[in-house]
Amino acid sequence: MSKCLGIMNEECIIRKLVADGDGAGDDRRFATLASLIMKLIKDPENARSYLPRITQLLDAAKTSMHKQALIATTNEYQINKYEQMAHQIDSEIVRAHERMQLAKKELEAAKAVRRNKEEYEALANVIQQYPSRQETNMKLEAVKKQLEEQHERQRKLEAKLMERKNHLHAFSMILANVSGFLKEEEEECATTNEDENGNNEDVEIKDES
Repeated sequence: MSKCLGIMNEECIIRKLVADGDGAGDDRRFATLASLIMKLIKDPENARSYLPRITQLLDAAKTSMHKQALIATTNEYQINKYEQMAHQIDSEIVRAHERMQLAKKELEAAKAVRRNKEEYEALANVIQQYPSRQETNMKLEAVKKQLEEQHERQRKLEAKLMERKNHLHAFSMILANVSGFLKEEEEECATTNEDENGNNEDVEIKDES
């Protein structure tokens, strides 16, 4: 009777070890394997009863090692991919910062041009009050010419600012897409780990039943 109970306990342990594919039970698996081999050596007459369990444990160990190798390869691939993405994002952030600094300088220049434009327009209004003087007319023409030049500069600066804004907006969209992609990758990894844990638990329950 005690011999039957011992065999049943060993079979339960073997089923649990076979269901364990994440490497956590490797030490127990090899300890059990060593114990069975010792029994095989001491009791060669019952070798046939030990061989199936030994084969089962060896297969489980091979499966565990294969799975751990696949997990290690996958983790290394993910790490390399994330490092590349992080480097790319850092480069984009640096370029975006440089573009923002340039845009700020151009904005300050545009504000200065606008102030000069207002001053020129005020001066032109004063000059127009005295159209009879030849010198005043000459100054007025010069001011008008400067105003036209300022208008052209203002137009070019505003067009360039609009282009910078579009670039910054596009970069913001890229960053948002990258953040969403990283979040999806993390969720997929978490879901995959949960599924693997669920599958291992199902296999263990099935084997115990």
